[in-house]
Amino acid sequence: MTEKGKTDWRDSNWYIGITGFWFEFKKHKIGIIGIVVLLMFVGMAITAPMLATHDPSPNNKVAPSFLAPSWMSLFDPTGVVTEQRIPDPYFTSNPGYSIVGTTDGQFSSAHGDENSAYGQSHVNLTWSYTAGSELNFTEDPEGQLPDSGDFIYTTQTFDWEYDRLPSDVNITLSFGTTLTGDFASEFGGIMFRVFIWLIDSSGDWQKVYQSNPPYQHDPLSRRIDLNYFDIAAGWRGMVADADGNQEDPLDELTVAIGLAPTSNFETFIGDHPWEYYTGSVTVSITELKMVPYGDYFGLLGTTDKGADAWSQLVYGSRISLIIGILATALSTIVGVVVGMTAGYFGGKTDEILMRIVDFLLVIPGLPLMMVLAAFLGPTIQNIIVVISILGWTGTSRLIRSQVMAEKNKAYVESARAIGASDTYIMYRHILPNVTPILFADITLGVVGAILSESGLAFLGLTDPSEPSWGRMLADAQGTGGFSAGAWWVVVFPGLMITIISLAFTFVGHTLDQVLNPRLRER
Repeated sequence: MTEKGKTDWRDSNWYIGITGFWFEFKKHKIGIIGIVVLLMFVGMAITAPMLATHDPSPNNKVAPSFLAPSWMSLFDPTGVVTEQRIPDPYFTSNPGYSIVGTTDGQFSSAHGDENSAYGQSHVNLTWSYTAGSELNFTEDPEGQLPDSGDFIYTTQTFDWEYDRLPSDVNITLSFGTTLTGDFASEFGGIMFRVFIWLIDSSGDWQKVYQSNPPYQHDPLSRRIDLNYFDIAAGWRGMVADADGNQEDPLDELTVAIGLAPTSNFETFIGDHPWEYYTGSVTVSITELKMVPYGDYFGLLGTTDKGADAWSQLVYGSRISLIIGILATALSTIVGVVVGMTAGYFGGKTDEILMRIVDFLLVIPGLPLMMVLAAFLGPTIQNIIVVISILGWTGTSRLIRSQVMAEKNKAYVESARAIGASDTYIMYRHILPNVTPILFADITLGVVGAILSESGLAFLGLTDPSEPSWGRMLADAQGTGGFSAGAWWVVVFPGLMITIISLAFTFVGHTLDQVLNPRLRER
């Protein structure tokens, strides 16, 4: 004791100090391995936004369901990785232009500022109409072309050298519109439409997108997922049949984006025919991207909903660490307070608190957590509370037993003799002496919290919009991913749960050996 009644750190149960602690800890290779692995997971969680290649939301479809990881293509000579289908999905080559029908200057095209991926600058397509001008409205029997026989379109062409159709295709188009004159009125948006076509080398047009109002000046992104019939119409002619015959003469496919007036606005104008109106429409295309998907995708393939499994796996480390650490911290605080109160005061206080502990210990943990999670809701905060409710009982019993052994020692009697309060004695003198035993319990508690979260997620009781390893396992199990051959959606999240649990266990075991006086004496 110092002259002010404070315990000298050299007389406490802390193991020699930080330097001495590390000297003993590094003798245990298993503990070093655990720390290295945990640091790797912490680094993964911190750098998740940089490591993830896509939005990690489980519902964010980026490719067809259950595509295999790209590295598996090494074992499949005929397989094609998605990224190899179109090496330049943004079409940074300069686009071409064509005007159908009119040549009197009603339509024009131009490059805009150099700000986007489309041709390294955005593309402007303009339709100008002067009152009294005649428009050529026709009806395409196949429904692939616009109402007007006069329209403008810009094109990008790419090669297709594969013997199979893509498994899926999506096109991302971003464009904004500027209306002038009478077209800027409330009905101006129904006077035109924006189209996307696929044009094969035989000259067949397949309409895959048709815009609808309202429109806005600022660019808005549209994602178009092509259906089977669109894909077949665009690509089948370039794929040779069993006899080696090919319908289209070239392995080329063109993506066309067009601006065309539409005849249906006559219905909305009423007594004023469209011939009396003057104005212009300018469509600014700021992005065009096409991704035909192959047999393989990304670092870890895709999930049941077509989401990127790698991005979910990376962000899942955040959920596991946050819930594991915060739930353990909360349960440890409660367990320490209850254990110290019961052990120090004893009597009826001890009896009441321990009966509560016994009651919670005999209740099956998982069913109770399921009920609480369903009642409170699936948010991360609620899951932390649910896990903490059942996580403090073991800690309280451990602390209680240590406090009962410490409270009758000489240093406690000395503190009482000089008038120290019970609270001061408990938290200033006793707590530092029982803390070393607590460290191992904390690390093992994190393991329990991580496994509890994974179990609740597997049962569908956590937030379905939050990527977690348990949620990945639940989605795979619910859609038969493993039985369908998509083993990567089961193995990798399960492996992450196992590895991080083992890492905490290794560290906890080593802390117990270093800090527990009984184990040090062996």
